[in-house]
Amino acid sequence: MFVVSLHSYFSPWAVTPHREVVAMHVLHLFAHTAVPLFFFISAFLFARDDSPGFAYFIRRKVRRVVVPLAFWMLAAFVYRLWQEGGVTGGMLKALALFDISGQFYYLAVLVVFYAGFYFVRDWSLRRLAWLAATALVLNAATIAFYQASTLSGDFATLAYRNPLAWVFFYAFGLFVGRKFGSLELPREWLWIALLGMLVAGGTYLVQGEVFDYYPVSYFGATTFVFSACALAVFPTAARALTTVRWGRVATAPFQFLSRYAFAIYLVHMPFFIGYLTEHVVSDSALADDYFKLMNGLFAVGFAGALAFVVLMDRIAPSFARECMGVEPRRIPRAKALPGS
Repeated sequence: MFVVSLHSYFSPWAVTPHREVVAMHVLHLFAHTAVPLFFFISAFLFARDDSPGFAYFIRRKVRRVVVPLAFWMLAAFVYRLWQEGGVTGGMLKALALFDISGQFYYLAVLVVFYAGFYFVRDWSLRRLAWLAATALVLNAATIAFYQASTLSGDFATLAYRNPLAWVFFYAFGLFVGRKFGSLELPREWLWIALLGMLVAGGTYLVQGEVFDYYPVSYFGATTFVFSACALAVFPTAARALTTVRWGRVATAPFQFLSRYAFAIYLVHMPFFIGYLTEHVVSDSALADDYFKLMNGLFAVGFAGALAFVVLMDRIAPSFARECMGVEPRRIPRAKALPGS
């Protein structure tokens, strides 16, 4: 949902009320935790992987990640081919750089992490802790470099695909998965992380409102610190919610969405945030109000993508599983058939 929200954004107009611009920046700060949390979750689950060998592991990931990625990248390429009336050198370059549609860069970096971290996942906890600390330093230095640079063109494209811009989130997720095996993190971590989020968030707004500086996407020190601290706060909060009755009720819709999250991620651009929203929202009555238009794009884009993947799961479950990344339904252990 955060990723779809980020892709619903457009620059505010000159007459946009200031309160709406500030609200958008606050929403963006939280939404920019999306990719860091993706990497954290991926690595946390990676710590539980029991593949008997590297070849077997890679085959599983190719089927689970690379095949859906390749399918929807090709679909996005065909869409742009139709939109632009033919193949251009720019389109082929974008396809080669996983830039044919903006969301795919994450998966290119994830595959690099799968291959690289496979050979360190069985390190001792002490060595993994040092690895996470080293990754934190390298990641922070990379973000600082990008913050001090002018991000445009190929330089910006490659910045998003640089593993050093994301490595801490994956290294920390692997460490947490190995050390704790659950999201029940030490309480002191939570309070320190909450304080870090408050300081980073406050600094983010002061820089923006007083000094007219908001970071470019993920590439700002405040955004990085906020996201790094969120790795302790958000999972802990999610786990706490599922331990109480009202929390389980409140999180039930998100548990329903979890099977479809990867598929929504793959298909939302350019088909729903793009083609659908251009025809349903962009020229509607919402077009005169910045905040309503931005949220209208999100609502229609997200609902359209969700409806599509749920429908495909119902009418073509094999296709949804193999080419869209929909998680198979879990069969209760007591009811599972032999060999299922």
